[in-house]
Parts: sequence; structure tokens; C-alpha cells
Amino acid sequence: MAKPTTRQELIDYCLRSLGHPVIEINVDDDQLEDRTDEAFQFYQEYHSDAIYKDYLKHQVTATTITLTTAVSANFAVNSTITGGTSGATAEIIDAPTSTTIRVKKEVGDFQANETITSGAVTATIDSIVIGDLKNEYIPVPDVITTVQRIFPLDDENSSINMFDVKYQIHLNDLYDLRSGSGITTYYQTQQYLRTLDLIFNGMEHIRFNRHLNRLYIDCDWENEIKEDSFIIVECFRIVDPTTFTDVFNDMFLKKYLTALIKKQWGLNLSKFEGMQLPGGVTISGRQIMEDANGEIEKIEEEMQLKYELPPNFYMG
Repeated sequence: MAKPTTRQELIDYCLRSLGHPVIEINVDDDQLEDRTDEAFQFYQEYHSDAIYKDYLKHQVTATTITLTTAVSANFAVNSTITGGTSGATAEIIDAPTSTTIRVKKEVGDFQANETITSGAVTATIDSIVIGDLKNEYIPVPDVITTVQRIFPLDDENSSINMFDVKYQIHLNDLYDLRSGSGITTYYQTQQYLRTLDLIFNGMEHIRFNRHLNRLYIDCDWENEIKEDSFIIVECFRIVDPTTFTDVFNDMFLKKYLTALIKKQWGLNLSKFEGMQLPGGVTISGRQIMEDANGEIEKIEEEMQLKYELPPNFYMG
């Protein structure tokens, strides 16, 4: 198929580019899969068409404790539970089901099969799912390659706070926008407020590495971040080829994968270098591999120089 729309069609296209089925391409199926993975990894790492800007919305989770029996309704909200073995303590947020309770950032670590008490109520822990408030980071999907920033944590309720500066400006000075210099004054005021906020409060400090799949936010999690609140992350996400099948028809991806398969073909044939076949034909796997290396180097250089996004410098 001239326009591949699946992974296998892309592999078949590259094999035909090398001469298959007229010429036997001596590459194993597992080697084809490995080279395809390498091609996608390089393509998604350096080509701007392989990623796009996105906004990841994550709801902050609290630690969820599952009990062995249905007694969660007997635990009072905002009461404190204590672990009999670990000595850990935590404040109860709510009880979503008859056998689960959610707690705020606990002091210490509760344990499975541990007995917890709150006043006269006693229960046994069956399992624990640690929440973001305890971990002090939020999970990030593997398809996220780069994190740019997070939206200010104090913006969540600013629109309904009558003592907020932005609220008062909108309430009292919005009519000035109808005058000739109103929008200029409004813009300068917003810039000034943003500068003051940056000086006194600063930006949220973040740490991210895509291999950890975690976004660390350096702040006071107990007081600045509430359970069930949302954190908005500005990031870059990999275009999913299984959903957007046009990725398989990308010009550079087809060229790059063809060159990688060609290199593997030459590497396999290099074991029989100099062997003469019937009719006087001599195998030259090394020449095929050297040609492929030149093609790979040229494609990688062109992709990085012309199609890679500029380096991302951010304060975090």
C-alpha cells in the first residue's frame, strides 16, 4: 500500500523500498519490530510533527484506605484515626463507600492488616492506595515528553473571591475599557500585578523527568494544595499513531525506517562477506551497511536541523 496506515503496512512499505519481494531481504521479523521501535523513538524525540502542545488536567487524590468490613460510616468526617501497630495518624476526609475512607496527608505510614481506631470505632485495614497528597507529586502519562509549566495554584478560586485584586479591578474598572486609553491602562495594570505576584510569590517550582513519569511540585502540599482540586499542566504530548494513522505515512519516518532496516540487512549479510554465489555473484553486506549508515546520518541531521523544536528553557 502506497500510503501506510498501520505499523505492519509501514514495515511492508519499507521492505518494498529495499526490493522485496524481487530481492530477499534477510532480516528477521523480530529485528524488523526492533528497528521500527527505534525509528519511532527517534522520530518522537526530535521531529516536531510527532508531538503537540497539550494541557493535562489532573485531580489531586487523597490516600484511600479499604477496610475488611463495612464500618466506614461509623467514622466521623474530620476525626482522627490512629494505627495500632504503626502509630500513624491521619484526618478523615470522607467515606466514599461502606468499606473505604479517604484521609488527608497522614503522619507515618499505615500498614495492611493493621487495626485503626477513632474514638470507639475500630476497623482493620485491607489495602491502601497512597494519594498525591502523601506522595507530593502527580503521575504523568508516558506519552508526555516535556512539561512547560503548571497554572498558578492560587487561581482556582480567584474569580469568586471578592477580596482578590483581579476581582476588584474587573468589578470597578472594567467600564474604562470603552474609553480610548482604557485597554492600554488595563493591560499595564495587569502586567504590574503579574510582576508584583512574581516578586512576592514567585513561580511554582517543578521537577520533571519523563523516565520517572512524575511531576514534582515544590510547595507546601498540606496547606497549598487541597484534595480533589485540579492541577493544569502545560506540556507536550506524543501523537498517538494508533489514533492518528497518518503518522505512519510521514515522509521522514518512512525514509528513516527504511535506512534502519537496510543497515540491519547489511549487518546480517556481513557474516558472509566475500562469499561467492553461483554465477559469480559476491555478497557484500558491508557495502550495504555503509550505505545505510550514510543515509541514516543524513536523515538524522536533516531532522534535527529542520524539524526539531527549539530547546525548552524553563524555570522550575
